[in-house]
Amino acid sequence: MFFLSDHDTLISSIEAIGASFAVFEFDPQSVAFELVSCNSRYEDLMGYSSAKALGQPLTTIFPRYIHNPLKEAFIHCKNERIALETEIVLDYKGQERCWRSIVSPIVNSADAKFRIIQTCVEITEKKVLEKQLNLSMKRFEAVVNNAYDGIITIDEQQNVKLFNEAAQSMFGYSEQEIMGQPLTKLLPEKYQTKHHGYVEGFKRSQVDSRPMQTRAAVQGLRKDGSEFAIEVTISKIRIADNVEFTAVIRDISEKNQLLEELILSSRRDPLTELYNRRYFTELLHSEITRSRRFKRGFSLLMLDIDHFKSINDRYGHACGDAALIAFSKAVTNSIREVDTICRWGGEEFLVLLPEIPKVTAMVVAEKIRKNIENLETIYEGDLIKVTVSIGLEYFSGDAIEMSSMINKVDQILYRAKDTGRNKISTEI
Repeated sequence: MFFLSDHDTLISSIEAIGASFAVFEFDPQSVAFELVSCNSRYEDLMGYSSAKALGQPLTTIFPRYIHNPLKEAFIHCKNERIALETEIVLDYKGQERCWRSIVSPIVNSADAKFRIIQTCVEITEKKVLEKQLNLSMKRFEAVVNNAYDGIITIDEQQNVKLFNEAAQSMFGYSEQEIMGQPLTKLLPEKYQTKHHGYVEGFKRSQVDSRPMQTRAAVQGLRKDGSEFAIEVTISKIRIADNVEFTAVIRDISEKNQLLEELILSSRRDPLTELYNRRYFTELLHSEITRSRRFKRGFSLLMLDIDHFKSINDRYGHACGDAALIAFSKAVTNSIREVDTICRWGGEEFLVLLPEIPKVTAMVVAEKIRKNIENLETIYEGDLIKVTVSIGLEYFSGDAIEMSSMINKVDQILYRAKDTGRNKISTEI
């Protein structure tokens, strides 16, 4: 369809694609890639309508700082006949926005024409998050170096004697409201009882300060009653017969939130939103340890979508992605909440079934196989159906090492593929 059709023929199909999508054709006379068709999302990316852009070369559609790297990607895609992924940054409606550009070749058997399909998925949010984290870390360093952290000084009775502007902004109190008040006014109730003892213990110790690298993370209490994460460095100063304590306080709530979001992102496969290989390996290590400790085994399934490459070859990678997403949801709906599925790589998946013997795991595997066999994915009007081959093995409480375990279930899987596919194998 993408190889021979013009814009009027293609537009109804590509408009349904949930990403910016365009088709380019290489003109050997002008040695340029010219726009054949695109959807409205791609029009937004270009900044003007397809009516103006159709038939125009890539170098006219985009500004120079973008068309140069895109042209290189297009030429490489043409010469090597492979899909290529790049990142582009555009001034999008007055804002800097980022996209992941995927270009894939389309050729016919005679190689008389050459077309490329380009899919652009916006990744601005991810880039902004990474940038915010980087800026946040630099900001925190600058705050320490320039003494812009909250600074609070208390006397031996633990009443506030100094409360700088940064602390005022952090906690929401003015200097007049907090001076002379007990420090516990700035702490959540759950910390108030023991905090007096902590300060007294520090007073009696031989240590005059706790450096930043050993600071403790606690919670602060704002005037409006909200709690937030803080890092505290405390030091003591002897003035005549009295001792005063100074705390340098840093609000790390934004940092913690960004770190938490990045940690969650690092555990997930961006396409299917399943756990990725790295995090699943950690979970499997924990399950092996638990299994050995309590002498309870578990079952492990390895799944491989049959003939998946043919889907990509025939319909394109966008269709392959849609099939992977549908497959992932179908498998997830076939297992328990306590079971874990991950995308191991490409079209391979692993499913961990804690405390399930082989006979029960076989029932689960057959449920998955049937659900995938009955799965129907509609892509651009075409019905896409897939089947799955499954390798199954049960590991007892004295299970072998993880690498050997995965190799074994992988070998079992390939026995299923070698003996007909769309089936379950439980032994090599």
